Amino acid sequence: MGSCGGCGDIILTGKALELLGLLGEYAFLPLGERDGKPVYLSESGETFSNAVTALKLYGLVTLDYDLPLAGFDYKDYVNCSRLGSMALTARGQAALEALDTQGVES
Repeated sequence: MGSCGGCGDIILTGKALELLGLLGEYAFLPLGERDGKPVYLSESGETFSNAVTALKLYGLVTLDYDLPLAGFDYKDYVNCSRLGSMALTARGQAALEALDTQGVES
């Protein structure tokens, strides 16, 4: 992905791009923690641990284990020691807007 007004070059996997897009569509997504790693489970049950970690390391998302989503059924997160939510940071929003403007490099 190209520069997004201060973000610099960011290299993301397909899963990380998918998750970034979901966060652009929904203000918050559910989050769990298993074995010290963040976990997001897609509707199909696919695990996005590495993608969440990459987005966090680039400063594109915040992870908040103190704020689980009200009304969300965390039944699929039973193996998680903590439950919370994640959201885009300002930098994540800028990166998402850059994707819309510049497109995604493959």
